Amino acid sequence: MKNRLKFKQYVLDYFPHIILVVALLHCVVAVYLFSQWRQALSLNAAYADQSLLVHELNHDNYLKAYSMGYLFVENDKPVAALEAFEVAEAASDPYLKSLAKYALGNLYANIAEADLDDAHGSRDLVARVLLAREAYKDAIRLDPDFYAARYNLERLDRVSPQKRGAGSTMTDGYTIGIDPFKQNGRALMKDNTRRGLP
Repeated sequence: MKNRLKFKQYVLDYFPHIILVVALLHCVVAVYLFSQWRQALSLNAAYADQSLLVHELNHDNYLKAYSMGYLFVENDKPVAALEAFEVAEAASDPYLKSLAKYALGNLYANIAEADLDDAHGSRDLVARVLLAREAYKDAIRLDPDFYAARYNLERLDRVSPQKRGAGSTMTDGYTIGIDPFKQNGRALMKDNTRRGLP
């Protein structure tokens, strides 16, 4: 009983100090949230007027890098978009990371589809398709409910058989195609029989 009374007296004695510390903590949190809000507001404005494209790519601001990559894709600058999305995929936030992986998959798939007529069977085409598949699978691993990534992975796997037949060529005695293949005696990728799944 004495200890309880001592504790109550201690709390009453230091109550104004406790209130002051709590108020200061709330002020610090409010200032931090306000700065985050202002930063998001300025990022949205820069994205809307596309002035974000002239900013330097910051390797510590993953959201800004993702936004820049998205704008680079819209402005048909795939190399700059690739660099921006690679920065964004290093984010610690799993949601942003999965979005960046998905965007990378889309970028690789679009480049591969655009080059399909010119690059039948080329190593670059195969590499891009494989990179797109891996990026989609990584996005699904991070977010199993990412149905857009599942759809694109399924779509990529469904068009692969036509590309396998049309796009296979012999290089150094090995068949190069979308199908799992061996090059220089090493298996570069195993086909995923669980379509649309990681």
